[in-house]
Amino acid sequence: MDIAKLAGSLSEGQREKIAALGGSEAARALEGMFSEAELIRAASGGDAAAVQGVLRRILSTDEGRRLAQMLDEAMK
Repeated sequence: MDIAKLAGSLSEGQREKIAALGGSEAARALEGMFSEAELIRAASGGDAAAVQGVLRRILSTDEGRRLAQMLDEAMK
């Protein structure tokens, strides 16, 4: 997954909405769930299994599901 390419394909409004999600209560509740190194490794390594594992852990929580819903809305 090329994060830079994905980010470049978003409109300015979408980027702003997604950036705002980082400060949301749902995102703050998930902060301690992963180390920064683990997230960077999953996102930049191209390891689909690692990304799936991270997403599975996130979506297993109420906050993660709420954040996914908010991200879905931001992408519209």
